[in-house]
Amino acid sequence: MKIKYLIGFIVIGLTLIGSVVLAQNIQFPIEELGNCEDKSACKSYCDKSENTEACVAFAEKNNLMSKEKIGLARKFMAMESKGPGGCNGRDECNNFCNNIANIDECVAFSEKNNLMPPGELEEARKVQAAIRRGVKPPPCGNKKQCDVYCEESEHMEECIAFGVEAGFIQGKELEDVQKMLAAVKRGIKPPPCRGKEACDAYCSSPDNMEVCMNFAMEAGFMSENEKADSQKMLGALKKGIKPPNCRGKEACDTYCAEDAHVEECINFAIAAGFMDEKDAEMAKKTKGKGPGGCKGKDECEAFCNNLDNQETCFNFGKENGMIPEADLKQMEEGKQKFQESLQQMPPSVLECLNSEVGVGTMEKFKSGSAMPPREIGEKMRACYEKMGPPSGPEGQGESDREFQPGPGMENPGGQMMPQQAGPKPDGQMPPREENRERMMPREGKRMAPPPGEGMGMPPSEGINIQQMMPRESGPGTVGGMAPGEFVPMQPRIEQTAPAPQAAPAPEPAPAAPQTLLKFSPFGVILNFFLGR
Repeated sequence: MKIKYLIGFIVIGLTLIGSVVLAQNIQFPIEELGNCEDKSACKSYCDKSENTEACVAFAEKNNLMSKEKIGLARKFMAMESKGPGGCNGRDECNNFCNNIANIDECVAFSEKNNLMPPGELEEARKVQAAIRRGVKPPPCGNKKQCDVYCEESEHMEECIAFGVEAGFIQGKELEDVQKMLAAVKRGIKPPPCRGKEACDAYCSSPDNMEVCMNFAMEAGFMSENEKADSQKMLGALKKGIKPPNCRGKEACDTYCAEDAHVEECINFAIAAGFMDEKDAEMAKKTKGKGPGGCKGKDECEAFCNNLDNQETCFNFGKENGMIPEADLKQMEEGKQKFQESLQQMPPSVLECLNSEVGVGTMEKFKSGSAMPPREIGEKMRACYEKMGPPSGPEGQGESDREFQPGPGMENPGGQMMPQQAGPKPDGQMPPREENRERMMPREGKRMAPPPGEGMGMPPSEGINIQQMMPRESGPGTVGGMAPGEFVPMQPRIEQTAPAPQAAPAPEPAPAAPQTLLKFSPFGVILNFFLGR
């Protein structure tokens, strides 16, 4: 929570002087500033109202102030008057407005002269309104004192109560700050750091992660699954395995996708129990990239679902040993037999398929450059039905007799044409169900803790609750290579030959394998609980 009881009059003194005297590329003496010879002399020079114009011009020329602050400074110069309460110069105006008793006058002055950004002005009005309602503020006289006072754990409740009454803390933020306060009351000490940047640095150190994680767990910022993952991470740290040098999901996705960091990320994932040795071996081999260099499940799924890329995906799986030899043989035989069936297909059915699938796609099937998907069997069945019953002697036309796949022969997608019955020849379909399982990820397989998780840190400038909440609470995965569905043909489905006089209705195509490549080796290995 950030509580501002005062509006420091910083337009000239604080911004300009601070910029001038702290600039590293400024050489003394400075001729434009009365030949001041050091920081102290320049500060004294610019504290005088008669030197304001020269100091602002110098700051603007040397890019020592932002355009916004330059604009505020020029507004102040145009007023030709002193600050609120007649104050003059940085120190005098700062002291005047640091006194909570002067908040009305300082806010009114800033509002009248457009010296405050809308957000700060709204916050100041909330403080004014709370004090007028009789809400007692913490016993600190100015902003600096209140920052120190409210950062002490024994004063948090008091400061939070004022923040709630003043309208600074509402909704989800209020719920989270109450969780933090409850943890403090139970004796759980927050990490010894102040402010987001300081706590980011503190909790990024492996030596401090346990303290930060424990506070996040005790404060209720983690789900049970997230707690379990955090414990795994702590186990890896205790083994002496340092986490990758990245923070947050996006940063770690990028970091661990680089070849130079592959082994580092995988080693930590193994030590934390997010990946087994077998998966790690494949992850190192593929370096976290799928066919065509795709990364992540969505990207690789889109790549491999494109018929133009299916041969690439198939070859990737083959080259990386993801498809057993027996299954490779069956898949090749199945593709050949499908090509043969297309050559024997009645022209009317072929024309229907060209219309349904596209001539270009059908040409790829014929040439063998693309694996037919499971949907092709359903489309073939629909085309046969659409063409109607065969004509000619005994209901069989000449053109139809040209296409006789044979009794029991299955078409792509596990479909059986109406004229097919009897035993099936072996070796025409893709991998058996039990072998196909090797090509799919195991349920719940994860190699990294949930991305975006975070924990709360003590505040800067009062109590900033946004530093005390997790970034995200979504389920964690490691966003590396997971290349989508690649279903060249359907697995064989045993069928019993029906009586010759009545062909059975076609069975629906079986469910497709979920993925060809089960390894997803990179992405977020950890989140350093840096607040959202």
